[in-house]
Amino acid sequence: MPPKKIALISDAWDPQVNGVVTTFKNIIPLLNKKGFDVEVLHPEMFSNFSYPWYKEIKFSYNTKNVTNDFFTKYDPDIIHLITEGPVGFAGKKISLQKNLKVTSSFHTRFPDYIKQRFFIPRTLTYSILKRLHEHSVNVLVPSNSMIDELVKYKFKNLKLWNRGVDTNLFNPAKRKRSDTEIRLTYVGRVAIEKNIKAFLDIKGNYKKTVVGDGPELKKYINKYPDIEFVGLKMGEELAKYYADADVFVFPSKTDTLGNVILESLASGTPVAAYPVTGPKDILTDSRINTLDNSLEISIQKALKVKREDCRHFALQLTWEGCTEQYLSYMINAKTGEPVI
Repeated sequence: MPPKKIALISDAWDPQVNGVVTTFKNIIPLLNKKGFDVEVLHPEMFSNFSYPWYKEIKFSYNTKNVTNDFFTKYDPDIIHLITEGPVGFAGKKISLQKNLKVTSSFHTRFPDYIKQRFFIPRTLTYSILKRLHEHSVNVLVPSNSMIDELVKYKFKNLKLWNRGVDTNLFNPAKRKRSDTEIRLTYVGRVAIEKNIKAFLDIKGNYKKTVVGDGPELKKYINKYPDIEFVGLKMGEELAKYYADADVFVFPSKTDTLGNVILESLASGTPVAAYPVTGPKDILTDSRINTLDNSLEISIQKALKVKREDCRHFALQLTWEGCTEQYLSYMINAKTGEPVI
């Protein structure tokens, strides 16, 4: 029998705003429409405290009893582990005790983040992360480049899971500008691991806007008075910032994909980025490929890209397709049926 009750086990959930939460918030309603019941085990169900440098990210503790109660009351058919944190490991432990089929997904390059902040070797962090995934029938990964990276660290059962984008919300029709200045926009966490300083330091006659919150926000507001910092934006407000930009700049070198790239393309806004994991997996069409080891050169390439080409590319990337692929992996894990 295919699974009907899917338990998502995650250390990342509301009120966090990131690609992990965005992905599952979009596919859960679509899974429900297909007759699948989905429940989420998340940090707000536990005793927790905020990480010092990321107040919105919670560290859960005393996880055993709550996790046991969740599994007993919900009685899921299949488990999906989303994050390599206390909640994720607690969910894995109970799943194995109950002999449940486990799947997982890899979303965040914590080894790179941790190395940047604490100088801990990537090999050590990857060895810890690998423990969460080692019993997963399918480990879902958002890009082929990230799969190649994980293979180096002996991860197994890796499967590509493509992402979608809301092309109704993120739409070129939201562009209402009448000025002629060149606008460069960054959307994301204001943090060192996002390499945002590379965006802030770009020279040229541009109007630069930063959309997002994060631990470095106050420092950068003071250091870069000529740059517009508008804070966290969501929904229609966020869509307008994407559409009004002439170029969306993605300076990160540590993302596994970059959902914001898809949102920008859906808005008709070309993307400037480095040729690294994430951007090089998305910007595969020669008409929108602006990748360069120099952000300045990538921006110049992006300014020549037709906005309609960005939109046309993004229209192929739907949350419905993402959900079908996800469900195929869940059914495969539970029943052994071939992946579609």
